[in-house]
Amino acid sequence: MTNKTSKKRAEDILIDDDLLSHPKGLQAIPELDEAELLFANNIRKALKTQRKRIDEREQNELQDRLNRSIRQHQKRRRIGQISSIAAILLIALAVVSLVETNRSEFLRFASNFSVDPQAGQTKLILEKGNDLKITDKEASIKYSSITNSIEVNSIQQNTKTTLAAEMNLHTLLVPFGKRTKITLSDSSIVWVNSGSKLVYPSRFDDNKREVYLEGAAIFDVSHRADQPFYVYTDDLDVRVLGTMFAVSAYPDDETVNTVLERGKVELKYKGTRLIGYEKDILTPGTKASYSPEDGAMNHSQVNTRNYTSWKDGYVFLEKKTLGYIVKKIARYYNVEIHVEDEQLASETFSGLLDLRNNANQILEIISEVINIDVEKDHDRIIIKRKQKQ
Repeated sequence: MTNKTSKKRAEDILIDDDLLSHPKGLQAIPELDEAELLFANNIRKALKTQRKRIDEREQNELQDRLNRSIRQHQKRRRIGQISSIAAILLIALAVVSLVETNRSEFLRFASNFSVDPQAGQTKLILEKGNDLKITDKEASIKYSSITNSIEVNSIQQNTKTTLAAEMNLHTLLVPFGKRTKITLSDSSIVWVNSGSKLVYPSRFDDNKREVYLEGAAIFDVSHRADQPFYVYTDDLDVRVLGTMFAVSAYPDDETVNTVLERGKVELKYKGTRLIGYEKDILTPGTKASYSPEDGAMNHSQVNTRNYTSWKDGYVFLEKKTLGYIVKKIARYYNVEIHVEDEQLASETFSGLLDLRNNANQILEIISEVINIDVEKDHDRIIIKRKQKQ
């Protein structure tokens, strides 16, 4: 490394992509000035807190952190240099706050209600705290912009409710073991999977369509070129004009997955950049897996029906591990499943599973391919390696 690099100031380090992407980190570059490196790292750590939505309290904490860093650095460097760093951080705060504005209202509202995965009933929360409880395993909800009403249809329920004249945000909470198909006011269709939450307006405004998802859903979005459709999750935004895709954003999964069946979508996410967002364009047949922990985004070509077939009542699996399958079945049927052998959990299965069967029947089918014994222990299913006869 040249002597020029060793003289880099903190602000130079922060905007040098080659240094920031060093495979072993900034600490592994001995030529950098120690004081400058320390200060740059302080600023970098502060900026990384913006991976979460910035509220007033967080901004105050970040400003306090900046002030402490400035006071420490004043002992070594001149005031003018520190002021330039402060300006960089304040600009960064303004940029991040600006790009968060579009999704902040949904995130704030979405936090009002949480999914109880073990709840017995699906719940649709309407305006003013009113809610409809849906007892069936599967249900259909349809909004009508013509009659300004909502219909709930299932085996045991058939209700029609008139909506308020003004636009309101509604929340659909689907516990484990249940699923719901919902037709939004723009005729877009969403299949909401088990253990999921969908927040959406009773009707969309003229400029854009926005929904918030926690969990998993399949979207078939009606095409409106002048009214883009956004799906917000805690870690990823999806922007579409008209297409069909699946999003899985369960809080206990390590990655947020988007699978595109047709059309084109744009993903926006906090990647490895210090400031701002990265964007990706997906083409049909592509799965994008985003890791919020390290900011990595990976693409792979997939058979899309592996990720969308559940809406039609079956699951198509290609070389999926038993651990992966068990997690899906546990969510789908709201049952506790324990695999005793960790090595057994890594064995793979390919086939078609009919979701009209119960969890035990599904696992018995799998046991015909993988050498497992399926046992029922009260409310829990235990999977063991089959003993040799």
